[in-house]
Amino acid sequence: MDDILIAAKNKTHVQKLKAQLKKKFDMKDLGEAKKILPMEITQDRSSDRFWLSQENYVLKVLERFNMAEARAVTTPLAGHFKLSSKQCPQSPEEEEDMS
Repeated sequence: MDDILIAAKNKTHVQKLKAQLKKKFDMKDLGEAKKILPMEITQDRSSDRFWLSQENYVLKVLERFNMAEARAVTTPLAGHFKLSSKQCPQSPEEEEDMS
C-alpha cells in the first residue's frame, strides 16, 4: 500500500490528476486529508491557508519517555543564526506586519 497526498491551489487540477492516476493505477480516493504521517492538517479555505501540526505526536513521545509532566522552558535562538540591521523593517507597513 502506498499513500499519496495531492495539494494544489485549484481543485480542478487535483481532480484531473486523480483521473489520470486512476487510469494507470487501482486506487481509492479517501477524500480530504486530515492527517499524514504523524502530522495533523488544518485548513482555512477562506484564506487559502493550511497548517501542519505534530502536537499530538510530540505529546505521545513525551508520554513514552515519562516526560509528559516536564516543565517547559524557552530555547534561545541557535548560535548559527545571524541577525543584521538589514532584516529590520524598512517601511511603516513592514513594521506593522512584524508587530
